[in-house]
Amino acid sequence: MGTIWFTVWCALLLNVQASPAGGTEDQICEPGFDSESVIFKVTEKRLRPTTILGKVNFTDCTDVTRLFITTDPYFYVETDGTVRVSRWLVLQEGQRRFFIHSWDSKGKKRTVSAVVQYQRDHDAAHGLQSDFPLKDITNNLEVPFLHFPSSSEVLRRKRSLLFNTISIVENSRGPFPLRVAQIRSDADRTAKIRYSISGPGADQHPVGLFTMNRDTGHLYVTQGLDRETKDTYELQVQAVVDGSAPAEAPELIVVKVIDQNDNKPVFTFLGNVAESSPIGSEVIKVTATDADEPNSDNSRISYRIVSQEPQQPNPSMFVINPATGAISVNAAGLDRQKYPEYTLEVEAADMNGQGHSALTKVIISVTPGTELPPAQGGGRSRRDADQEIHHSSSEKMFLDLLLLPSEEGMRRRKRSWVIPPLSVPENSRGPFPLNLAQVRSDRSEVTKIIYKLRGPGADQPPVGLFIIDSDSGWLAVTQTLDRENQHKYTLEALAVEEGQTEASETIEIIVNVIDQNDNKPVFSRDTFQGEVPQSSAKGFQVMTVQATDSDEENSDNSDICYRIISQEPEEPNPSMFAINATTGVITVEATGLDREKHPQYTLTVTAADMRGEGLIGTAKVILTITDSSSPTGWVIPDIPVPENVIGPFPLQLAQIRFKEDETKKIIYSISGPGADQPPVGLFTMDGDTGHLYVTQGLDRENQDKYTLQVNAVAEDGGTTVGQTQAVVKVTDQNDNKPVFNKDTYEGEVPEASPRGFEVIKVEATDADEPNTDNSEIRYSIISQEPAEPSMFTIDPVSGAITLSTDGLNREKQPQYTLLVKAEDSAGKGSTALFEQVKVTLTVTTNSASMSQA
Repeated sequence: MGTIWFTVWCALLLNVQASPAGGTEDQICEPGFDSESVIFKVTEKRLRPTTILGKVNFTDCTDVTRLFITTDPYFYVETDGTVRVSRWLVLQEGQRRFFIHSWDSKGKKRTVSAVVQYQRDHDAAHGLQSDFPLKDITNNLEVPFLHFPSSSEVLRRKRSLLFNTISIVENSRGPFPLRVAQIRSDADRTAKIRYSISGPGADQHPVGLFTMNRDTGHLYVTQGLDRETKDTYELQVQAVVDGSAPAEAPELIVVKVIDQNDNKPVFTFLGNVAESSPIGSEVIKVTATDADEPNSDNSRISYRIVSQEPQQPNPSMFVINPATGAISVNAAGLDRQKYPEYTLEVEAADMNGQGHSALTKVIISVTPGTELPPAQGGGRSRRDADQEIHHSSSEKMFLDLLLLPSEEGMRRRKRSWVIPPLSVPENSRGPFPLNLAQVRSDRSEVTKIIYKLRGPGADQPPVGLFIIDSDSGWLAVTQTLDRENQHKYTLEALAVEEGQTEASETIEIIVNVIDQNDNKPVFSRDTFQGEVPQSSAKGFQVMTVQATDSDEENSDNSDICYRIISQEPEEPNPSMFAINATTGVITVEATGLDREKHPQYTLTVTAADMRGEGLIGTAKVILTITDSSSPTGWVIPDIPVPENVIGPFPLQLAQIRFKEDETKKIIYSISGPGADQPPVGLFTMDGDTGHLYVTQGLDRENQDKYTLQVNAVAEDGGTTVGQTQAVVKVTDQNDNKPVFNKDTYEGEVPEASPRGFEVIKVEATDADEPNTDNSEIRYSIISQEPAEPSMFTIDPVSGAITLSTDGLNREKQPQYTLLVKAEDSAGKGSTALFEQVKVTLTVTTNSASMSQA
């Protein structure tokens, strides 16, 4: 729920609630919803029960508690208009539509159309300072804690806090708002402190990029940052005693944005060559720029010539220097009469030629006469970019001061300064040693201090990765870091007074290694093999290919997008197959498979990170067309598994065999979600027999189907002789009881209401499989207080409670309390589960009913 909270919060702010009727008697009130439609935007496709989506507003000019009904059992609406998810829901298509109904005081039905829409990015407006509770929004636990020195400390030391730098990686996906630090004042122990921020990104352009909870001092970023737009933000933090003057002097917080490889190179070009130019003559120098951080692999460009037209008299008439972009004559035979012009397609790729790439055409005119000097500059590629690059040395990025509190200060404050984690991008080029921050003791002003460092990476393996200057306290890294090897180092700095053996002060320093996109996706095998019945209809699932990326999970650096880039043969349709860009599932896309004409297809499939724009891995998929409706050579039984099976585990489900095991030794294995992908190890297979096992109980409400890829490998040669899919279907058991959409119901009934008058409607949902007895609910009234006479009945299917008799008397009995039961299994059977709810009905006067009529 935390992931979508901020989107919902914005939606709530944007909803203008209609004021209740009041004032003059002639005030006009138009009953109904305040809009005809509403869109609830969420940032996750999988929504848990009770998740708040937003709110609908209904105006009726009365104080009657409003009842809302939805047409979709996956949602319910509380009496105040809050819309919630009632059961686990996956937005398979990215959105889900439904209607919300209510009735005005005259009994007229009013309807609003609602859409729950998955939205990855967050562009909603944000408030400058936030008062809302944010405890559920973020799970990041290691956030910086920045401390305001007390007034006495300021007088004694002038300034005790000189480390106020926070590093944030650009293009973060959130969830937003994302907590990045906490600001605290010592004065909060004796008085209520209000915190606020100002400056660019707060109350100045770009307004609302950073917000602060004024009660707790938590600092949040409300959307992803872009280093190429701005690489540093300086915020002023103010701590004020509630209702009084500022408690502390303003503090400066510096937010530094760490680079990611999210920009392609940009070209400039122009050139010509004299036909008499000798081999080695420089013709033109193409130049590409990259908006990523200078002097890093993200912006280090490598050039290559992709193609040359015409290819006569030599297909390699020109050559390019991969580092400088200088194009030179590579072969003799330039002839203006025969070939007056050459068109070269040149590629520039960052990450030393392995990253983002851009193409341009370089047109070289062959001129008569003697050799011409190289042409200069000119032109732009099809993707333009801002030419201004903000340079900042890697040394400057980390120069901050870490202050060790004295023992006196620690005793008085009872809490030592908590240093924000230092952030160091992996693959930094140095120069080494690269200074990260300076540690300084308060005692250095009165005595000689010797600084020491200990912990993994210092005096423990890998020894010497981090060092500290014993005199100055400068902390430095001595070589390039690799996040895939270790993503965090926890060090301890010590301050030892000269002549002493024990440290008088210590401080913990955490160094986080920031991911760079330095790993391309890797397929689980180089070649996948599968079979497709020629009678397969469009949409038939053929197989699943999977690639993994070693870069940081849940980031653009590891977010893989699949594509089919070629199909051989291309008949009868060049797009006979399609691939799901996210899951890697290959399906039949067109009819016309013909085993006689085209018995086999070879697909070239790529997996690219950076949402399909980054580093690329490639695999071959060989599909054999069969003449039957089932895979040739395989014996695959149906594999139904009841949920909540109690074992003993591992529990054998089925045996899957490849028929060639009669003539050769076959080794079986499985892959896919539930095998070697999360949830890893849920299913296992005996490699010798092909027996498939489940290792624990399954939950249909969590996942109702698992598709496993079964591999058959010949033991003698180690080659794959067959692949197919096995589907494990989790069958439903009645393990969820009905859940009412409210804890209690309250309604009103005018005492003059006729028999059959609908008073209120209760609604319950059941998370078991829809359209089965396990989720089919029946309602009944168990009791009524006062018990006699029986005044109400309930529709067992709809849950509508109606008046069953005349004779309501508000004076004698102003209120009734009903106990209502919702029972699944259609209200019958020994396995039926039920839930009860209290319904309180207040009898109103006839005049009140007339005012609502």
